[in-house]
Amino acid sequence: MEIFTGQNLLEFTERFKTNEDCKEYLAILKAESDYKCLKCAHSSCQNRKDFARQCNICGHIESATANTLFHKVKFGVRKAFFICFEMSTSTKSLSASYMGVRYGITEKTARYFMLKVREAMSSSGNFPMDGNVHVDEFVLGGKEKLVEVMMERKRKQ
Repeated sequence: MEIFTGQNLLEFTERFKTNEDCKEYLAILKAESDYKCLKCAHSSCQNRKDFARQCNICGHIESATANTLFHKVKFGVRKAFFICFEMSTSTKSLSASYMGVRYGITEKTARYFMLKVREAMSSSGNFPMDGNVHVDEFVLGGKEKLVEVMMERKRKQ
């Protein structure tokens, strides 16, 4: 399974239809890294039907969402995936009240989860931007001012 890198909402919706699709995706990403049991430090495990991993020695079960942004979310992994998708693909700043209404969760819950996402995005050193970086839109504090620029191009005769 490939890492989803698209920005198309329809493709994203098709790929992540259920909470189970999201958990399977996380399990596959986690399977690419080395396993180490949190309780006994053993390095061998079995994959379960619910996409969790179970230690072969002590039987400790690690869910697919453990040690991720999605660990213990109370509003569903799929909603959390969609919030992350919208935050990462939107060109506008998104408010917690907007996200709460949009996804049927409280503003407080949306604010807390969005903070976790922002912290994860800022602390990630996996994909640093380098070279020429293009910024489409931004607003620097204060009141927005509309600036219109018109240019006339004259032809050489």
